[in-house]
Amino acid sequence: MTHTEEAEARHDVPDYWVIDVDQSAKFQPILNRSPETLALAQIAHFNEYGFIEKLHLFDQAEADRHRRRFDSLLAEFQERSRDAYAINGYHTHIDFIWDIATHPMLLDHVQDLLGPDIVLWGSHYFCKLPSDDREVSFHQDATYWPFRPFKTVTVWLAVDDVKQDMGPMCFLPGSHRHGKLAWKHCTDNVVLGLEVKDFERFGEPYPLLMNAGEFSLHTDLLIHGSKTNNSSKRRCGLTLRYVPTDVRLIDKRYANWIKNAVVCRGEDPSGYWPKQIRPRSAAID
Repeated sequence: MTHTEEAEARHDVPDYWVIDVDQSAKFQPILNRSPETLALAQIAHFNEYGFIEKLHLFDQAEADRHRRRFDSLLAEFQERSRDAYAINGYHTHIDFIWDIATHPMLLDHVQDLLGPDIVLWGSHYFCKLPSDDREVSFHQDATYWPFRPFKTVTVWLAVDDVKQDMGPMCFLPGSHRHGKLAWKHCTDNVVLGLEVKDFERFGEPYPLLMNAGEFSLHTDLLIHGSKTNNSSKRRCGLTLRYVPTDVRLIDKRYANWIKNAVVCRGEDPSGYWPKQIRPRSAAID
């Protein structure tokens, strides 16, 4: 039985987790020859290695302000006995997340990769608390998401400084050029349970070491993961998921995935993506 057949035989596995064989499952290189914010060399790096790192959004004062806001948000979640990883999809409920997601400088960078019409469909704080012994399996984001074609670009914005002993996110450079890959369930102490089979064959992990206020960009087909946080400090980053407006869900059964989508820049003449208004406060309910 093939991997796809095994996946299809499991009733609890969504059909978008199977291995696609058509062209939409392949990485589509960025062809922008006149970028306005990124350098041509950075776009070439994205095409070759699947990511761009150490981009600057916030100065020290702005980064400190973001961290204080996140500290308050995390404390509210913890008071309700909710996991540090649970702050997922709150950009249409919390004003300061919306403001970051629609920040013009951030969108300028994303536009050079996706074009002028940009949709944010998801956000998630990945927060490793001090001495957190959970890992994030080496995976492809595209495996988890019901979107085609695979054009999601993720911004990873550092809330805290990220050092080597803090369980930084690690990329497997160039792995995105192999398309969507077979996976297996990982039952160890992990946050995400789908692991690319034999991911070690794609080379040594490259750690994303950043200062608070810096961000990276990576494609949804790039294999990445992280180890435990062995330090006494927190390691948190905000992920923001962007697509051009021509991306679609594979089936209307998954409409819940786009209910909080935001057209951040440009237009969606098709009317496919929902219209949202900026939240006026930071309400988690």
